[in-house]
Order: sequence, then structure tokens, then C-alpha cells
Amino acid sequence: MITERHNIACRMILKDIRKTGSLGSCTVSMDIGSNERMTMQSLQIPETAESTIVPKWLFPTRFPDKERFTSSRPDFVLVTPIAAKTQKQQTNVGGWVLRSGRGQLRETGSTSAAPPATNSTATDPRQHRPKDLSKVRRNIHLVEIKYCEDTRPQNQLNAAKEQRKDLCNILQGASVTLHIILLGVGGTIYNTHTLKPFKELSLDPHVKKIASKLHVHSVNFAAKLVHILDVAFPVLLSTVIRSRFQAKPAPS
Repeated sequence: MITERHNIACRMILKDIRKTGSLGSCTVSMDIGSNERMTMQSLQIPETAESTIVPKWLFPTRFPDKERFTSSRPDFVLVTPIAAKTQKQQTNVGGWVLRSGRGQLRETGSTSAAPPATNSTATDPRQHRPKDLSKVRRNIHLVEIKYCEDTRPQNQLNAAKEQRKDLCNILQGASVTLHIILLGVGGTIYNTHTLKPFKELSLDPHVKKIASKLHVHSVNFAAKLVHILDVAFPVLLSTVIRSRFQAKPAPS
């Protein structure tokens, strides 16, 4: 049930990206549940999404397939064209950013954020699919959604950074940016860890509407989990008590 809570939230976010954002045609992989589950949420699988595994063409040429298949899998990966004027080095607030292919990965605390992810394909008619973009012309966006303790989001934030650190170092592009979206298990929506990543993924001006839907989803699942515990705990306690105090057979 906890896994499905996460996957439903991921599908809600991806659905809004495809419906209201400019990045609908930029999804190249997603690991957010089965095709059947996506269909149940009326989420059409993007033609550009090849599988749950990050595509081979984003890795170095001689990178072993075995390691690629076992590498970490973000919830979904977007690839967007880089505009000529943004090819200079920039920073991304509160996340990890990789510049110049396999350059240095660093966490930044700068107040000057990198431009939000946008699909500039319309301005470049020569490019129609993410796979057509050369290494120096593509921005790679790894999107990771995590549920966290409402009052202590930092633990999951650090875990997500560590979990995707190696993948960010490996992937080949003009930039690799990790967008971490945090949701409180009790329904908390964070300005820095929820709303800001939405804006970076070009979901403005629908950020508050999307956040409201995710809040309701999280609260409903929290109520379900509490109900399950209320029903299951007395049964489990009774079973433990019976097993402890059950008379043992006399030795023969």
C-alpha cells in the first residue's frame, strides 16, 4: 500500500506535466508502476518513454548493459533541448547539477537558480524527439518523488541525493539535474521541496492546484493506513498473547 501511495502520486505529477506543462513529449523513462495502473489513472504512456530503465543513449558509449540494467532508476527522466544562450554554466538551487557531461557534481546553495525545464523543440524544427538531441544539446532531468516525515523532510532529501548521485555522475548531457519532490506522509506540502520543484518542471501557474490534489491524496492514504493498523493491531496482539501463554505439552 505504501508503494502504491508513492506510485499514484508519481502518476498524478507526470499526468499534470503531460497535460499542463511543456514537457509532455520529453519523458524518456519512468518507473512508476505497471501499464495497467497507469491506464486506471487515465495516463497515456508517452511514446518517447522506452522503458523503466534509463535509456542506453544517455550513458557513455561503452557503458556495460549489465551495469545499466542494475543502475538506479529515478521515478521518471525527462530530456529537453538546451537553448544556445543557456549553454554556459549555471547553478540549480537545492539540488544536484552536473555540467559538461561528466564534470563535477556538486550541491549548491546559491540563490541564482538554473532556468526551469522547458521544451524548446518548437524553436528548433530540426529536433522532434529527445533521442535526436546530441549530447551537448540535451538537458537531462531526473525526477524523484519521496514521502517523508512531515516535520523532518531532510532525511529523505539527503537519501534521494545519495541514491541518485552515481547516476548523475554517469549520464551524458550538457547538464544533469536532480529534481527532488518531497511530500509529507500526513499531507504536508513544502514551499522549497514541493512547490519549487513543480515550478522548475514548468508547471506554473498550476502549482497550487497540483499541490492541493497531492495533499488530498496523501491525507486519504494516511487515513487508510491508520484504519488498517486499528484493525490489524488487536488481531496481532491477540495472536502474540495466545502463542505466549498457550500451555506447552507435557514432556513424554
